[in-house]
Amino acid sequence: MNETETSEVRTPVERTPVEHTHAEHTPVVRKRLFSLLAFVVILALSFITVAVPESYAQQAKTPDAKQYSQLLQNIFQFILQNYVEEPDPTKLYQGAVKGMLDSLGDPYSAFLDEDMMSDLMSDTTGTYGGVGLYISKQTTVPTEDTPRYIEVVSPIEDTPAWKEGIRSGDLITKIDGEDTSPLSVDKASAKIRGEAGTTVTLTFKRGNYEFEVTFTRSKIEIPAIKNAIITTASGNIGYIRIVEWNPNTPVRMKAVLQDMHAQGIDRWIIDVRSNPGGLLSSVVDVCDLFLSSGVIVSTKGRTISENYEYKAKPDLAIPATDRIIVMTNQGSASASEIFAGAMKDTKRALLLGQKTYGKGSVQQIFPLDKAGFKLTMARYYTPSGVNIDKVGIEPDIKVPEPELSDKELAEVQRLYDAGDIARFLLKNPTPSVEQRKQFAAELAQKYTVPALILEKLVRDESERSQPARIYDLEYDVQLQKALDLIESQDFLNQLESAKTLADLKKSTN
Repeated sequence: MNETETSEVRTPVERTPVEHTHAEHTPVVRKRLFSLLAFVVILALSFITVAVPESYAQQAKTPDAKQYSQLLQNIFQFILQNYVEEPDPTKLYQGAVKGMLDSLGDPYSAFLDEDMMSDLMSDTTGTYGGVGLYISKQTTVPTEDTPRYIEVVSPIEDTPAWKEGIRSGDLITKIDGEDTSPLSVDKASAKIRGEAGTTVTLTFKRGNYEFEVTFTRSKIEIPAIKNAIITTASGNIGYIRIVEWNPNTPVRMKAVLQDMHAQGIDRWIIDVRSNPGGLLSSVVDVCDLFLSSGVIVSTKGRTISENYEYKAKPDLAIPATDRIIVMTNQGSASASEIFAGAMKDTKRALLLGQKTYGKGSVQQIFPLDKAGFKLTMARYYTPSGVNIDKVGIEPDIKVPEPELSDKELAEVQRLYDAGDIARFLLKNPTPSVEQRKQFAAELAQKYTVPALILEKLVRDESERSQPARIYDLEYDVQLQKALDLIESQDFLNQLESAKTLADLKKSTN
């Protein structure tokens, strides 16, 4: 979610002065007692008007859905007519809807006020104002007493958040000083977003390390995909990174595939790392470019309309014999997991990288005038019949990204606080590879951080004002492994021996 989730669209109070005597309290007490009794009677009558012919005690104990609906309507009318000040019926109505959705305990089902609804609609077009973060509500916490914060699914390249080095898995604990644990993801999104040029301060937690960043919001424009041809010793490889699953993605993807195919490309790396999802229709259409038959994904819910199989059509964008590797990490979620699951279960591609996020549910948006609500209507299942919600997808080839310990993270912060890199870049605005390596070696003597990490930090800081690289052959160990594997003689053997998600599930039960 671009700072959100994207989904598939369908009279005065009486007071008695303390100096009054006990006798002077009596009329007030009686009046309050009468008011309380009147309220109880009205509620009792509310039950009686919708009751089946049973004892009242039994009705009040186990009302059915129809009774609850009538009771809710009666309470709404009672509050509207009897609250001490005249309430706004719109606020009452929206509050009731919000309360019902919150009671589900589902982080993806929520009431959307007018601003949230507008933000969510802008997500599908790929343009909005903010800092450039895909976020979600933290789904699991160590203990019941641990707060559930807002979690960064991934930053968006070339945005303020990306330039500040925000990472997948970072927790946003405060927004302008406000605790995020009570906030829904949509409410948090509305607070983070804003007009370009305005500021917002976010407090992050990365492991045990906490830090604060004040961002200047900017206009965020999200490309559907980024692509390039990578030339290696044995030939050219098509690299396509899917950034956003929006309406433009399938059209753009097909054009790039056909153009590269015309240039002789027959080996592909499709990168969905740090892609948190988007439109179901978009990912289905992209999968159909690679698959010629069978189920791409199925959805299952309580209503007949939500039980559906999306199947591939015969035509292909590239030959079925072309080699494909799909790259995933913990920021790959929702639609990206549908893509990864379809390619894995059909053995159309090998998955390489890290385990995905684990969001296997489908939401629909229902407008309510200018507001609306988002409701989980179904769960999706991969071609082999597995739902990966709160589980994720393990890659066929596991290649972990370098991770820093809490102690090393503190050392990195000490490095930034000291300003060593900033001073180096002031003297060397465009350092060569050798200059970066030499300076990183010097830093390694002062800070307990691996030299390779320090080299990348220096390089990234030197390029912070430049557009993001489409790919990184210097420090991206997962991409390096993917390039080696797709050219190896062992690729077809590994693809043939790869297990479907259903096979993996059976082996772990």
